[in-house]
Amino acid sequence: MKSEDDTILAEAARWHIASGDDAMDWDAFTLWLEADPRHSSAYNEVALTDGLLQEYRDTLQDASEPLADEPLIAVNDAAPLETALETASEGAEIIRPAFGKRIRWAGFAIAATLAAVLAIPQFMAPASQVYETTAASRQIALEDGSTIMLAPRSSLTVEGRHQDHMALSGGALFDIRHDPDRQLTITAGGLRISDIGTRFDVQAQDKRVRVSVVEGKVEVSSERLTAPVQLAAGKRLSFDGDAGTASVAEVRSEDVGAWEKGRLSYDNAPLALVVTDLHRYAGVEVAVPDALRDRRFSGTLVISDGDAALRDLAQVMGLRLGGRAGAWRLEQPAS
Repeated sequence: MKSEDDTILAEAARWHIASGDDAMDWDAFTLWLEADPRHSSAYNEVALTDGLLQEYRDTLQDASEPLADEPLIAVNDAAPLETALETASEGAEIIRPAFGKRIRWAGFAIAATLAAVLAIPQFMAPASQVYETTAASRQIALEDGSTIMLAPRSSLTVEGRHQDHMALSGGALFDIRHDPDRQLTITAGGLRISDIGTRFDVQAQDKRVRVSVVEGKVEVSSERLTAPVQLAAGKRLSFDGDAGTASVAEVRSEDVGAWEKGRLSYDNAPLALVVTDLHRYAGVEVAVPDALRDRRFSGTLVISDGDAALRDLAQVMGLRLGGRAGAWRLEQPAS
């Protein structure tokens, strides 16, 4: 990570230097800023450090000028300092560099500038916070008052100076405080979700991701999609990273994050996704043959009893439930 940050920092420095040239390629610079959130952070810190250097430039230059109230000692580079001091004691004219209070003040200026430079990697890559859950959900409180309910058997990594870069595996319900100066970005299963302030739910398993919005709106993008998708309240996006497809459908607000209330609702969802949810939210282990993974299911499952929910699913879909608790399998019924 450090070598990558160093590279970004060097690029930021080059762009900052180039910004003073009339030949600056502003379009390329904009593309560079937008390519990675760390680019903007690095450039801001380089500009901050340069500003500090400019602020203290006059002080550093003045440090080489003698003070009026200090004696002057002429020191020959070829002779040691002790020889010059002996000459001074015999009444000779003395010329001496001003190494007194002024150079000490310059030292403080240099120290402040160096502190700013050394702090840049910390601004670029602060310590990550990793939250993981097992059989129970967990509420996470952010510094700005926003909250996240992390679903069972899920993982969330929080990064950034303003806790605004996240990576999710599993499920989470986000309640983000509105702040136009802060944009939250979440990556999940190859999908990038950007938000300023709203309430929405994300479910991510491998490269299948669902994003459902209760309030406000979010922007969803991916390298596999031709253009970003604006997702408003009451809408759900289902993304398949393997196929590179996404579909948007209506969703009832009461169904968003309904896993907190012990139920799961689906509209034409693939069976593989449904059984993944049953494992995450009800702890049910069930095997599904490849021939059945894309079978579609619509309906609501009550997950207070995982085995009972699985039996209901099998019955509704006309499948046979084989095996035993802890090692269930869904099968085609015998003809």
